[in-house]
Formats: sequence, structure tokens, C-alpha cells
Amino acid sequence: MNLPVILNILTLRLLFLMHPDISKGSEAEVVYPTPPVNEHSLFYIQRSNNTNAIVYEANILNNGKINEIEPIKVFWIRYSEDSTTADLNYIQRKYAYGVNANTYADQKNKFVVQFVSYSKKSIYLLPKTNGKYAAYTNINGKLAELKKIWVELIGGTFWFPTIDYIEMVGKDPVSQQVVSERFKPRR
Repeated sequence: MNLPVILNILTLRLLFLMHPDISKGSEAEVVYPTPPVNEHSLFYIQRSNNTNAIVYEANILNNGKINEIEPIKVFWIRYSEDSTTADLNYIQRKYAYGVNANTYADQKNKFVVQFVSYSKKSIYLLPKTNGKYAAYTNINGKLAELKKIWVELIGGTFWFPTIDYIEMVGKDPVSQQVVSERFKPRR
């Protein structure tokens, strides 16, 4: 080997050792911040490809009633940039993280909600005894208050990401115990 090739190899090795994300390998742990909770918070989604969160809140009007046309407000918290909030863009709202909501059994203040990208799991937006709203779904065969959805991505494309699994985390409304379920979404 000639000297320039040896120097290039040594330089690459040095850069590898100095880069914090590379040198630690699998020991480098990414911190996924928990979005702040307020009186309208329902649940949030985080994905393994970055630390940003998609937040879902009850859309309460100034008169204290839920917006019957659009009962859930959805927005980003951009943790990977500057932790500011941003609305979903058109593609995100219509094809990925947006929701469709319909009244439940013709009751104006109760809703059945489904993600635009995955309609096989229903979420029920219902008022609690304190008047605040909560999102409920089936987790391990029981109704639970949904708090977090984790999406583990393993590649794919922009339009068709490959999802290894989805984990739904919530709490049992009676025992208040944390419950979770992992599943692989079917198309």
C-alpha cells in the first residue's frame, strides 16, 4: 500500500472513533422527549426515525364544547429541530397522521376516530366524568385510555414505509395500570 492510501484509511478510522453517534454503535441511545400534557391532551405518536412527535388533542371551542366538525387537533412538535410546533401539511393530514371522526351512535359529544392511514383500529373519543375528553381503544382485548403510539420503522419509501411494529400504550381506566400491545399492521 502506498502512503496516501494508508493516510486515508487512518483518517477514516479516526473520524469513525471521534463521531459520537458512530463510535458508540448500538450503545448510543436516542432520547425521545415526552410531549407536555395539558387539559386537552389525548395521545401522541413517535417514530423510530426521529424524535419528533405528532400530538393529538381534543379540539375544544371557546365556549368549552368540543368542535363537532373537527374534534381532534393534530400537530407536530419538532424536537429534532427547535421543539416548536407546526401543523401537519396536506400530505401528512390526508395520507399519514390525520384522522377521520364520526359521531358515535348519533351522540353529539362522542366520536369514533380512525387514522387516515390505518382504519383497522378504532379510537373512541369520549368525555370523562370530569368533562375532559380521553381517547380509548382496544389494547390487548380490553378498552384502555390511549396515551402513546410508537412506530418502529425499518426502511421503505416515503409513500410506503416499512413498519416493523406498532406499540400502543395506555392505561386501564379502572385499575390505572399501564397496558401495552405490539402488533404488525396489515395493509
